[in-house]
Amino acid sequence: MIQGRSHFFAFPHTFHQRDHDRVITELQEAGATGVNLALNYHASRDFLLRQGPSLEYLADGFHYYKPDLSQYPIEGIRPETRDHWPTSDLLNEVLDSAGRLDFDIAAWGVFLHNGAIGKARPDATVANALGNHFLSELCPSNLSVQGYVQGLVTDLSSRGVTSIAIESLHFHGARHGEHHERFFLEMSKTTEFLFSLCFCSSCMAVFESRDGNAEELKVRVINALQPFLQDTDPWLNVNLTEDLLNEIVGENISAYLRTREDTVTNFYAIALEIAHRSGVTLRLVDQSPLLDYSDNYPLDSSWLVGLDFKRVQNYVDAYEPLIYRLETSHVEEVTRHYQERIGTKIIPILRPTYPDNFSEKGLREKVATLRSLGITDVDFYLLDTMRTRDLNWIKAALT
Repeated sequence: MIQGRSHFFAFPHTFHQRDHDRVITELQEAGATGVNLALNYHASRDFLLRQGPSLEYLADGFHYYKPDLSQYPIEGIRPETRDHWPTSDLLNEVLDSAGRLDFDIAAWGVFLHNGAIGKARPDATVANALGNHFLSELCPSNLSVQGYVQGLVTDLSSRGVTSIAIESLHFHGARHGEHHERFFLEMSKTTEFLFSLCFCSSCMAVFESRDGNAEELKVRVINALQPFLQDTDPWLNVNLTEDLLNEIVGENISAYLRTREDTVTNFYAIALEIAHRSGVTLRLVDQSPLLDYSDNYPLDSSWLVGLDFKRVQNYVDAYEPLIYRLETSHVEEVTRHYQERIGTKIIPILRPTYPDNFSEKGLREKVATLRSLGITDVDFYLLDTMRTRDLNWIKAALT
């Protein structure tokens, strides 16, 4: 017997030109009780098996349905016609099939990692102290971006989904923003953080409104980066901490970090209110475990992207950490860490495929370990890349 709830993260492509009832029945036989369906996603190149085999190029910041622009505030950014499907027919048909078959459809959105909007609106993107824009990252402090997020949550909540899995609703680091990146410089975590710290006009204005001196801090960060830019990174093999940042650029940085966290926390508070108004729950897909794959205490690093987990957990119905770890012992350690620090429901996300898993036995051990910790719900990423073998392994692990 299948135990608990289990969603598979999936692209809409998995339903394209296939009988939706048959797809859902197949997933139910594999142990899925629903899917987290990507309705807004970033650019990627994926080798997908369920649609091919096929090498697919996913468009940047694309909405896999037709957005209802009336749900977006006038002052906010709205999806362009080129960035969405012409109709919502596929989504509506999948929802109809799911309703008949007692299968759950949740929306999955990648909110602020959006190069389509970034390239069209550079003024709405993260800009570092050197004036470089990260066009793939929208800035949470920007009022137009805030309007876009509010509209996206409102729009998705009105579609008939039961919940929204929110990913990338925070600040981001310097790397993993584009397809083919080149950083031919040895960069410490401290330098990467200072390099990616946003000093756009919106971030600076918010800080100034709280009596902070944003310009002074910006100059200090520019000066701190000079040894790295001219010669050698001075903080290689040095642990990145807030105390270290205080030493490097002054204690003003702490107030700046708290301002970032307040901005992000407010996002989740607004999103939860909108979702609950429509009877939709909200889940945070937490990328903190991916900041350092060797770190099994990832919540201690979530401040790097502006997430104050102690506060944000109050504005989500579930915390979903991406526990991409090879060893079962590491999966257990990370999960225990979340259980000790997070007061809301925890739904671990496992990757049953390479590079995290190589056997049915390994996956069964991980799921059994989670069960022993009292975890009832487990999600799996990514359906579209799974072999039939992987679905069989999941079924065995969940049974």
